[in-house]
Amino acid sequence: MSTKIAIICSKAFMKRIISIAQNIADIQLEFYLYSHPSEAPTLMKQIKPCDAILFGGTLPYLHTQSLLSDIPIPWNYIKQDETTISTTLLSLVAKHAVAIDRISIDVMNPAFVDNVLAEIEFRGQKPYVQHISITEPTENILKRHIALWNSKSIDFVITSIHSVFDELQALQIPSMRMLDATKSIIQCLEETKSKSLLTKSEAFKAVVGLLEIPKNTSIESTVLNQIAKATFSTFKQISTNSFELYTTAGHLQNALEKENLEQLIQQVAQPFKLAFGYGYSILEATQNAQHALTFTKPFEIYILDEHKNLLGPFPNTEGKISLKTDDPYVLQMAKLTSLSPLNISKIINFSNERQSAQFTSQNLSEYLQVTRRTTERIIKKLVDNGYVNIVGEEMTHQQGRPRKIYQLNFATY
Repeated sequence: MSTKIAIICSKAFMKRIISIAQNIADIQLEFYLYSHPSEAPTLMKQIKPCDAILFGGTLPYLHTQSLLSDIPIPWNYIKQDETTISTTLLSLVAKHAVAIDRISIDVMNPAFVDNVLAEIEFRGQKPYVQHISITEPTENILKRHIALWNSKSIDFVITSIHSVFDELQALQIPSMRMLDATKSIIQCLEETKSKSLLTKSEAFKAVVGLLEIPKNTSIESTVLNQIAKATFSTFKQISTNSFELYTTAGHLQNALEKENLEQLIQQVAQPFKLAFGYGYSILEATQNAQHALTFTKPFEIYILDEHKNLLGPFPNTEGKISLKTDDPYVLQMAKLTSLSPLNISKIINFSNERQSAQFTSQNLSEYLQVTRRTTERIIKKLVDNGYVNIVGEEMTHQQGRPRKIYQLNFATY
């Protein structure tokens, strides 16, 4: 199936892309043309359903930049780089034999011109460089080109703005458009196509959700149905107090972005824990959901993706930690303590979330949601290997031994 790309560009650039795009298989182009790059935001609202958006230059991209966060499909733009500038200068010198210092050129980044000239070890007078900025009307750049021509300071103009080129041609001022290299355009089209295909594959990754409620409580069937509806899930009951949900990454992401799921969760009175796992198979997604659930506290949602990145908690804050590491220090720590990298990741996350560096076994037990005995075994392994220090004692309000106060003795950032 072809990838449909909406292209926002000038008429002149459309002709160039059409001549190049035939070298790329399985793409379909639909053009939205402007006379001036500032019209790009209006054209954005006219785009019909497609797989990706491509802007024919940096300027139309900058004009629409504030709108792109709301676009659910990938986008890209053809960037002006040093290759573009060097190709254009070479073409000008070869075809028109114009001296470099007799040129006025407008570019997005003036430093690119300096870099190109430095690369060829050019020692002469530099060209007149006009900086293109979204905050300045392009008419001002046109006026500066014209003023230099009228004062006989230049013999030629190179412009990145197609509307400026049309005006210069009407005034019979020798000029040319910036030449985007064919290779750069092909690469950008291929990249846009790849982004679209990747987005589609990501959206259809399997997602398994685990909903867990405390024993001796129940969750209304209407709430469960609403959660399934918000995430486009099907579900089944796997025990008295737990349910599995099945959906895709695209549906879950959509529910989180629109805050449908979060608003629903905030209305649930009964305690619950909800976690999701991503995977390229149901088995992998289920295993990741089970890992994510070990982090989850009541009224929270966590997600563990296929790269072992833990996202959450939703809806209050959104953080990210990795449960998979190649860090030799962490691996050595896991080996010495006989603790899993997963448990070490949890402890690091526990430390980063606390306002105090000191903690008790009860604090850690509540965070890990395991028994005090299990927590004390974990702490003992860390103490025995010098990763945790005992720094004091805390007297309890009840009779019994005072609680030890601990502090981590390894880097957590």
